[in-house]
Amino acid sequence: MAWKAQNEISATDAKRIDGSILQVDNHKKNMIYQLGEAFYKANKDNADAVADYKVTIDNINKLEYNRKVWINRKMKLQGMRICEGCGNVLPYESAFCNRCGVKLEAVAEDLLELEGEQPNSENA
Repeated sequence: MAWKAQNEISATDAKRIDGSILQVDNHKKNMIYQLGEAFYKANKDNADAVADYKVTIDNINKLEYNRKVWINRKMKLQGMRICEGCGNVLPYESAFCNRCGVKLEAVAEDLLELEGEQPNSENA
């Protein structure tokens, strides 16, 4: 999906992004629950099985990243961005944070695909 100029953004777009953030949060919570349940079942008698959960742990990390991407997209719609150094909210075009002075890098906008799952075109 190509990003629209700020003056072309509607409340519908913001609500869609909020829905995507909520969907990522719920997906992550479900995966953490599944991971905990599977880990308990597998490790109640075998503590050496941790490597079996690497894909799920990696997917949870990707969901955390994707959540940040959706938040970045919403902030961009509002003409704002978040400083990675201190969490300060700044105008989108800022090159440096006016609170902590960190040089601001490009805002992450590309979602990561989860391993072993079909991509969801609604969230891409």
